[in-house]
Amino acid sequence: MASRVFALIIGIDDYKSGNVWNLESCVDDALCVRQWLTHDLHVPRDQLCLLTNTQATKRAIEDNFMAHLVNNPDIDRDDAILVYFSGHGSSVHSPRGWYTDGMKEVEVLCPYDHDCKSPEGRVAGISDRSLHAMLRDLAEAKGGNITVILDCCFSAHTTVRERRHVRWTPTIKAVPDDLYKGLWRSALGGSSIDIVRGFARASCGSHVVLAASRPGGSAFEGKGGGLFTRALLSVKDSVPLHTSTYSELLYLIEEAMEGHKPALVGPHNGRLLFNGVPFVPDGRFVPVEPYDQDKFRIDAGAIHGVGDGTEFTLHDHNYTGSINPVLASYVAVTVHPTWCLARKKAQSKAAPTGKAHWARVTKWNNKVPFRVHLRRSFFNLFRRCRISRALDNKSPHNGSKDGVNIVRVRSSSHADMSLTLKRNQLLVERHDQLLAANSRRIIHLPSTESHSDLKVIDAAARFHLHLHRKNPSRPLLGLVTMELYRLDSETWTRVSGNLLVDGKAQIVDDEKDSVYSVVLHNYSDYDLWPYLVSMDSGGYSISMVYHPDPSNPQAPLKAHQHMVIGSGALDSEALSFTLSDGAHTGAAFLKLFVSSEFTPMTFIEQGVSPLASVTPTHPGDEKKVEFSEKGEMWDSVLTCISVVRGNGSTSS
Repeated sequence: MASRVFALIIGIDDYKSGNVWNLESCVDDALCVRQWLTHDLHVPRDQLCLLTNTQATKRAIEDNFMAHLVNNPDIDRDDAILVYFSGHGSSVHSPRGWYTDGMKEVEVLCPYDHDCKSPEGRVAGISDRSLHAMLRDLAEAKGGNITVILDCCFSAHTTVRERRHVRWTPTIKAVPDDLYKGLWRSALGGSSIDIVRGFARASCGSHVVLAASRPGGSAFEGKGGGLFTRALLSVKDSVPLHTSTYSELLYLIEEAMEGHKPALVGPHNGRLLFNGVPFVPDGRFVPVEPYDQDKFRIDAGAIHGVGDGTEFTLHDHNYTGSINPVLASYVAVTVHPTWCLARKKAQSKAAPTGKAHWARVTKWNNKVPFRVHLRRSFFNLFRRCRISRALDNKSPHNGSKDGVNIVRVRSSSHADMSLTLKRNQLLVERHDQLLAANSRRIIHLPSTESHSDLKVIDAAARFHLHLHRKNPSRPLLGLVTMELYRLDSETWTRVSGNLLVDGKAQIVDDEKDSVYSVVLHNYSDYDLWPYLVSMDSGGYSISMVYHPDPSNPQAPLKAHQHMVIGSGALDSEALSFTLSDGAHTGAAFLKLFVSSEFTPMTFIEQGVSPLASVTPTHPGDEKKVEFSEKGEMWDSVLTCISVVRGNGSTSS
């Protein structure tokens, strides 16, 4: 699920006017903020608008403010919105009657073309009155979860020597009348009595402002970035943001700025950063509870691929985008179908046992390693050597970076996968019989360096682990089955018979938005919890199609009954199968896990690709399950869906 954060990020070092002193690290600050949003908060790039230097004219800033934020149909009300500006601030003499408090200067943000001529007159920046009006319009359209971060200042009480490091510039040519000409249209009719002065002087109901300096203060920069932005980004790496309010962040930022005074303005100072919107539960973590003096009970068991020796790290919480250091390392010693007992690893500091924690798998300890063969490639010799060294260090005893045992073998006849390094891609040949028989044997994946090569290998190894995992005792063999039906996309009624024959189906991508439903039959005497997973063999993605609602105490798949995934109900979205652009064939596996007890399964997911896209449901808070050591069981059913490109025909 994409993070519900949208941002307009502006960084300006080089100014058009020769009267404006250029800066040296504002663009870097803007890029660092974008990196924070994409890397830590997992915000998709298309939800971020970055304007730097020549892109950040006054007109471009205002146009993108409207297009990317105010009129953006993808932004729902109360989604988190960030406006970040790093550049010069300035002031312009106020027009007669503009304000009634006797102050004669108007604070402005300096776009790239500040103090230059334009078709409408000379650019006098974006005034405080304009920005407040813009933000009111945004709040009316999208709600009040708006944060403005300003790394600039509006006065320069500094020495000449310090001048080049201050994010302030005098305005030489713009006159008061230029402020009127450049005023945001919804600010034209505002009463001077109701106008909020300055960017960080008084409370404004539409947004929260974090600014580099208080009125009369200065914003400094160096080659390492703006002092304020650098402090902000250091704080996010030192405290859990999912529990941090704006007021708490201001205090920590001020400490990091060593004597400089940042500002916080707005009626929601006690609110969590971004109102907590980006900090959603991370499905890679599972609940942990104390079991006895030296063990923890972890909600991950054989159904997830856990075995004796599987290793976990313990953490305080399970929220994305918030610092979450490792508290201790534990290893599974007793494995049950849906949970395990884990004991502290030797030489690891034990986690406190008086509270619940969260765990993440760091080593699956698969007994049979994933075998990789590297084909010789003269043109990528150094890249191949780096991969070879990395794989040779991933012995079955150490596991890979992402926890799967991987070994390099010298012959393709002993490999699960062979790799040939190309200039901008990896040529992957699959030797695994299940993949080779049901999907393309050779695929091409984008990759340009050894780091991305290793990510592909790790993803393939985890995919292989979960694809082949099954309960060796097969307690429900033949008692749980799957059927697949094509539906009318408008009425959601069946328009085909069961498409699965001996566990296989062929789907035609007819580009007509065809949808499908899965019917699960339970012929056993047990009420079961089903988990349906889509596994894309072309991109090694694993995505959850159906996960039971953990708040419902009743198992959805009743004994001697059936259930439909894709019934049209809110919690039962239909499936769709589409090929990526340019592909003519592809394959996805639908794997059904069932268990007699509820267990969270989302942490087996990994990067989703467009080959066999589905619309999954999303579980809420994890269900509280009482300890159960009797009668637990699990099993799985695997089917293969082949997808071919059609010519306007329908699937059969």
